[in-house]
Amino acid sequence: MPSLRRLHSARRSQPHVTIMVVKVVQAQYEDGVLRPAERLGLRPGEQVSLIVVRRPDASRWDLARLAKNANGEDLGLAEQGLAEWAGDLDAPQRA
Repeated sequence: MPSLRRLHSARRSQPHVTIMVVKVVQAQYEDGVLRPAERLGLRPGEQVSLIVVRRPDASRWDLARLAKNANGEDLGLAEQGLAEWAGDLDAPQRA
């Protein structure tokens, strides 16, 4: 049986590795709760980390404020039509 000192030194020589599993899941926010569109396979009470990315939504855009604060670079984008741009972002990616 190895000595405690040998086990301790063996653990120190091995690199510390953390495996993180990342899964992209669509969810809907209702009444202060994010509801995933699919089962997550988590244990009750399990803690997770989230990164929330909002989808483009033209109804949230304050076009008057954007136009007032626009510089030469932004003006070209605004003139191209934000609705079309949002539609392109919402379209499913083609493989």
